[in-house]
Amino acid sequence: MQLTMSKAKFLANKTNKQQFIKMLGDQLEMKNCKVHHAPGDADLLIVQKSVESAIMSTTILVGDDTDLLILLCYHSSLHSHRVFFRPEPKKSTKKPRVWNIQVVKEQLGREICTHMLFLHAILGCDTTSHLYDIGKGTSLKKFKSSTHFREQAKVFDAQSAFPEDVVVAGEQALVCLYNGKPAERLDSLRYTHFCAKVANKTSHIQPQTLPPTSAAAKYHSLRVYFQIQQWKGSGVVLTPVEWGWRESEEGLKPVQTDLPPAPDELLRMIRCNCQTDCSTLRCTCKKHNVKCSPACGNCRGSDCINSDWLTYEEGVDVDDHNGDDEEEDNNND
Repeated sequence: MQLTMSKAKFLANKTNKQQFIKMLGDQLEMKNCKVHHAPGDADLLIVQKSVESAIMSTTILVGDDTDLLILLCYHSSLHSHRVFFRPEPKKSTKKPRVWNIQVVKEQLGREICTHMLFLHAILGCDTTSHLYDIGKGTSLKKFKSSTHFREQAKVFDAQSAFPEDVVVAGEQALVCLYNGKPAERLDSLRYTHFCAKVANKTSHIQPQTLPPTSAAAKYHSLRVYFQIQQWKGSGVVLTPVEWGWRESEEGLKPVQTDLPPAPDELLRMIRCNCQTDCSTLRCTCKKHNVKCSPACGNCRGSDCINSDWLTYEEGVDVDDHNGDDEEEDNNND
């Protein structure tokens, strides 16, 4: 039947996508093309088959995903035939780029290639969160210069690690990437960055420019460890819901944080712009059973009936009025 919807909408349905892949595979096999169906991570299977092919002959892997390049640097051998990675050239590209993986591995060195999966995943990949305005080269430079950062990488590359250790190591790694001090918490570093930006800027501070909270980093770190173990293909079985994911009707969804976006006092804060004394339900604050606050447009939470605040002048007026009454009574006596 003729497709009457967009390709993206059609493939968004898992059943449609799997049936299409199966049909495409059958057609390729009829043309004598060898086809492999990935039960899990397709990138890992692509790289594994490329590495197997390189044992017998020079192999070129064609793909556009950066994950493929990273996985090749980790899995390929210096003693096999040459392995090349070539992305599909863009229309504006005059000369296509090609990476000789063995040469890249020699330039990077053994230690960096061993921890390459961590250096890539901690800054964001297809299944982990991206850190705003921090490039991939940052983790590589930090790995070379910081012993503390390298120690955290070892936790993520361990085949068996406790979630508690991963959470601590992940937060410390992020602190290093944001140039914090060892043992400093992300929450305090976030506050320090916020204060520095407020002191130097006149515009609003964008939340994404700040380091993540400790609560958000917790689940990011768990997903990073889970993805690294999947990429290694070590056979370790991990349950996704224990490593930063949750189940939903659409499938697995990343857990972003376990804290509300702001304290209840701020979430409940409502401001009004009353031109009167805020004594009727026309006042937005009074209507929602909330006292007026300094955020209110006119009364500022002090010059109205719907406020617990009393100004100094009001207090003086009350005392002076009482004093005048006593003096008048004494004169009458």
